[in-house]
Amino acid sequence: MDGKKTNIINKLNNLLNHQVTLIAEDINYLSYQTTSLPKDISAYDAYRMMTQSQPKWLKILFQMRDFLGLMVGIRTIKGFEQLGENIPNIGDIVHFFNVIELEKDELTLIVRDHHLDVCLHLRLIEDNDKQNNLYVITSVKNHNFIGKLYMAPVSVLHPLIVNRLLKNLKAKK
Repeated sequence: MDGKKTNIINKLNNLLNHQVTLIAEDINYLSYQTTSLPKDISAYDAYRMMTQSQPKWLKILFQMRDFLGLMVGIRTIKGFEQLGENIPNIGDIVHFFNVIELEKDELTLIVRDHHLDVCLHLRLIEDNDKQNNLYVITSVKNHNFIGKLYMAPVSVLHPLIVNRLLKNLKAKK
């Protein structure tokens, strides 16, 4: 792992006063975004609110991803459908992710495939009496050339997508 990723992981571990959950020790991609939230919103509620609506351009990107992915054997994911209010259990599937950690202040979702593995880790940290800071941390481990090829555009678009989805939280404040 390069020095830049190591520095970011160390920074996050210090900020979060907690070991950040990553998909692997030697990751190929790392990204994090943050925003503030009212204290009454859990990590799962934040994820549910983030993914409850997407702009048309994101739906088109998911359709393109699924179409192109089929050509190289990548399973379709069809994007984000609206989630109900029921809280999942460890081991359940939420969208295309498996739930591996679920606490009020923490949600970890993973997807493993033959081309790459992805971990989405949401963590809430107390900011003040009324707000928490939400960290959305994504790590990816590529397995082959298809994974590297897939991540070339995704690594550029992913922060833009997450920041757009975080706007759904601002609309709910």
